[in-house]
Amino acid sequence: MNQTPATAATAPAIITPTGPRQRGDAVAFFREAARSRQTTGAVAPSGSPLARRLAAPLPAPSGRSPLRVLEVGAGTGTVTRALAEHIGPGDRLDTVEINPRFVSMLTEALRTDPVLAAASERIRIIPESICRTPLPVHSYDVIVSCLPFMNFAPDMVRSLLERYMAALVPGGHLTFFGYLGTLSLRTLFAQRSEAARYRAVAAVLAEFSARYDGGDGGSVVWRNLPPARVSHLRAPRPVL
Repeated sequence: MNQTPATAATAPAIITPTGPRQRGDAVAFFREAARSRQTTGAVAPSGSPLARRLAAPLPAPSGRSPLRVLEVGAGTGTVTRALAEHIGPGDRLDTVEINPRFVSMLTEALRTDPVLAAASERIRIIPESICRTPLPVHSYDVIVSCLPFMNFAPDMVRSLLERYMAALVPGGHLTFFGYLGTLSLRTLFAQRSEAARYRAVAAVLAEFSARYDGGDGGSVVWRNLPPARVSHLRAPRPVL
């Protein structure tokens, strides 16, 4: 997914896009990945199984208070659709995307995609970098980040995660993902300085995952291209 400017065993079958819209999204995503390799962290949009896993912390609308949801790095909108299926009449979904071509696709999808159109009045597209997007303290119940953390500098990853956790209400949920094997492959072929950066980013992600463990230890979505590990963090509740 595209978002923040960078500062520097046998598995089950993988799902690939099959419908006309999905194929169109995949072509557009591949084109943008080729244009902006540092800020687009994959060569294909997230598959539906991965999108559903990222959206899993959102409870059903009935019998709960309205939710404030933030998606960062919407890309072509696969995860946006999964989130839209979970938001109720009183909920709000803010989706941040810096790439103007993806923003144009998302804007059109709010009008033409049945799922997104049904929830369009509750969805706000923010066409800018998350680095410039205000995130007030305790402003969101759920944050879903689709940023390619391994493309960024360790300090930027730490800053983003700190902002996410501060923006969550106590007990709020943060989900993000990383592709399996990324660290091993990149450190194998990268120059020494880049390999050190990859390891430092992995260490930051491991630190936050341990500190804010969501209780499920993360999970692997094999039915994605490529397979991905989803991390689930929770903002701490006040100690009574």
